[in-house]
Amino acid sequence: MEIYIDSSKERNYKFRKNRTEEIIQNIENIVSRIRGNVVLAREKGINFNYIDEPIEIVNAEIIADCMEEIEKEEPRFNVEEIKILENQELAKLKIVVIGDVKDG
Repeated sequence: MEIYIDSSKERNYKFRKNRTEEIIQNIENIVSRIRGNVVLAREKGINFNYIDEPIEIVNAEIIADCMEEIEKEEPRFNVEEIKILENQELAKLKIVVIGDVKDG
């Protein structure tokens, strides 16, 4: 299963969803949080303090943060790979999370 997270698109969250939709929604939420912006949980989210570093470092840090946050916050999902898709013209990053929903 691949989950594409594009922060430039509006999200329409469902309140009645199946287990897989709920997990995908949680992962989208986890990956779109910026560290320090979550009220009463400032340690949650992706750290963007290194944004002016070379793109290889930024990508590696974002992937590591995403992996750590997903493993901690959504144990029902097994992350196999995280990729960053770059759009240099728009200076935007899209995150692709690849993995499987665990049985249970």
